[in-house]
Amino acid sequence: MAALQPYNNYVPVAYDYVSQLPQGWQLWKIAHAFNLIGSGTTPQSGNSKFYENGTVNWINTGDLNDGLLENCKNKITEEALKKHSALKVYPKGTLLVAMYGATVGKTAIMDIEGCTNQACCALSKSKVLNNKFAMYWFIANRKNIINLSYGGGQPNISQEVIKKLKIPVPPLEVQNQIVAYLDRKTAAIDKFIRNKERLIELLEEEKKSIVYRAITKGINANVELMDSTNEWVGEIPKHWELVKFNHYVFLRHGHQFRDFDFKPSGIKVVKITQLTYEGNLELSDCSFVAENRLKEFRRDVINDGDILMALTGGTIGKIIRVKEVQEVLLQNYRVGNFFPANKKKLTKEFLFWLLSSSVIFDQILFAQRETGQPNIGKGDLGKMYFALPPINEQVEVVKYIEEETKHFDLAIAKAQVEIEKIKEYRDALITNTVTGKLKVSEL
Repeated sequence: MAALQPYNNYVPVAYDYVSQLPQGWQLWKIAHAFNLIGSGTTPQSGNSKFYENGTVNWINTGDLNDGLLENCKNKITEEALKKHSALKVYPKGTLLVAMYGATVGKTAIMDIEGCTNQACCALSKSKVLNNKFAMYWFIANRKNIINLSYGGGQPNISQEVIKKLKIPVPPLEVQNQIVAYLDRKTAAIDKFIRNKERLIELLEEEKKSIVYRAITKGINANVELMDSTNEWVGEIPKHWELVKFNHYVFLRHGHQFRDFDFKPSGIKVVKITQLTYEGNLELSDCSFVAENRLKEFRRDVINDGDILMALTGGTIGKIIRVKEVQEVLLQNYRVGNFFPANKKKLTKEFLFWLLSSSVIFDQILFAQRETGQPNIGKGDLGKMYFALPPINEQVEVVKYIEEETKHFDLAIAKAQVEIEKIKEYRDALITNTVTGKLKVSEL
């Protein structure tokens, strides 16, 4: 068993990220701590000789998992290795750090031999560092590393940036002790997180089944059903109608803003990245347009109760209902705003649950087009159908769904809070041990 406590003696150090280290620890530049620092490249994508029946592991940043990397998605051929001098096969135990895009700072320890693309920095052959200890240090300092990044749309760092970083280096015996402790603790924490995430999945599935049944069959278990003749909708009550989506629902795209529209401050623009899985708008990382252009974009203003959906990319179909708008918000083109075309026939509340249901989501996935990335537009909506109940039943269905799913939402929210808290504990544990704030002592 191990306990954490401060070290007996500390010495001051001049470095941005730590002000003191335990006596016996040193600060090493990454460039001096590793004898092998390199990267890779991407063979010409259209050349089948470089990829077809490839046997050489070719690691991309999407493979990095902040742990032991036992396999990768892509392979290249020996021919690719011969033709590209920038491709080097790195040995097992090599530490990889992502340098580009959304994965900046992501890490992994190679448990396989392989080469990398240009977005990975490979660190190996250190005489002073346990590579696993260095990996934990990179994890602890990810935010600091991202702050050093450059570029517009996505953050990027370079090998030179990584080489200049200074890492606290305790004696190898201490590093090994810290690594063993963190391996045990993080494995237990990760198992806890996986169990909670699985619980959330099960709760979400049960919630979706409740919504689906209510949206397609109502809440009267004894109602007479008929075949809707639509595979997505299935059987519906005899007195309901099967209707085309775009006959009853209006989709409003926002403005297709250009790079020159955005300013350092002004009116916030909601993009698909602001639509969170918790059903809220995340406004802390919005882009801005100049306030004097509000009249031009007035039609794109978001209001309380609006139903927003991501219309493109990996989050396509993600939906939220806007609540308590405190400021003027504009809508980006890739965010869809949905309204009933006729409020006497369709309530906004029923529309929200309809869009949240697998009835529509499954049709969206089927209809989405591939134009570089998946997306959906007004033309696709014309191919979709749903079951339309009388307006009074829509009110009853909404009331039923909100009552029946309330306890699922509470249980999901509780599990999410527990996950966030244990992640914060894990991050603090890693940071405090690899920077020398707390000592791992065997009891």
